[in-house]
Amino acid sequence: MPSIQKKVYIVHGDRTSPNEHWFPWLSQQIQHSGNFARRLILPDANAPDFQLWQQALKMQIPQLDQQSIIIAHSLGSLASLHFLSQAQALSETQIKGLILVAGFKDKLTARPELDPFIEQAKLNMSILQKQISRRFVLFSCNDPFVPPPMAVLLGHYLNAQMQEVQDAGHFIRQDGFTEFKEVWEILKPMLAS
Repeated sequence: MPSIQKKVYIVHGDRTSPNEHWFPWLSQQIQHSGNFARRLILPDANAPDFQLWQQALKMQIPQLDQQSIIIAHSLGSLASLHFLSQAQALSETQIKGLILVAGFKDKLTARPELDPFIEQAKLNMSILQKQISRRFVLFSCNDPFVPPPMAVLLGHYLNAQMQEVQDAGHFIRQDGFTEFKEVWEILKPMLAS
């Protein structure tokens, strides 16, 4: 019996676009596996506006269900967590998975200009833990923006499985991330199940 097609939404962070880093590569892997991948476009990523990003998420993730998987990077992780905490759909249905890369929920010393954005995010721990079947947080020991303790804190908050990727920086092209095998290895079993 063929497995039902999964819908994977890839959410970029600030100062980047859906066409950079490992996002196109991952999108291709997902499509080659016979599943649906959508790289979301978040407006004005160089000066992120919280409300505009929430509207963009609502428009581009029309329906959450048991075949939905969200993969988010950096500030996109926080935006996605707020979106999922508020989503009416999530109180009624579970989603299959959430993979956060260089995610955080508190202010970043290295990026004070993001404070107003971060302050607006309201997360609902019980919904996020109960309604997302599989939760993963990937972090790097030498991330210049998101110190490992902040990613680990988020992992504990979500009761997520955590994975450290050695010397991966902020998981961007400049750190050698045009592909991202570790995320693909986590995602593959979710696509198959």
